[in-house]
Amino acid sequence: MTLERGNSFMPVHAATLMWPTGIATGAGLVAGGLSFLAEPGITGPIATAIFFFALVGGGVALLGGKGDRRARRWAGQYPWRFAGGPAVLAGLGTALMTLLGAGGFFGAIFAGLASAAVIWVILGIVGMVAGNKSA
Repeated sequence: MTLERGNSFMPVHAATLMWPTGIATGAGLVAGGLSFLAEPGITGPIATAIFFFALVGGGVALLGGKGDRRARRWAGQYPWRFAGGPAVLAGLGTALMTLLGAGGFFGAIFAGLASAAVIWVILGIVGMVAGNKSA
């Protein structure tokens, strides 16, 4: 796999080459567990766990020093493109859980787009401000 300019799957590749699975999974489990204690049902806590898995994983991937050097450099140079990978993950997961939790089709679309937009903006700003452009 090459990490070159113009590759359409680059956000996904960069995220997978430097994704901190342990930290992201731990954050998702903690957030989902606390959400499970706070509200009834199972789909809401799973959606919360997916959201925080994508948010914390993307943030640590941008700020951390581990992972492939080329992927870190690419994510620092193109923070908004990198943020698209975790945003799509969170958006699809949230939409699916909302649809399964009797949220309705349009409610699921709105919830998925809203969570994707929040993660995209947060990770894009983090990447712009603190991204490692010289990795």
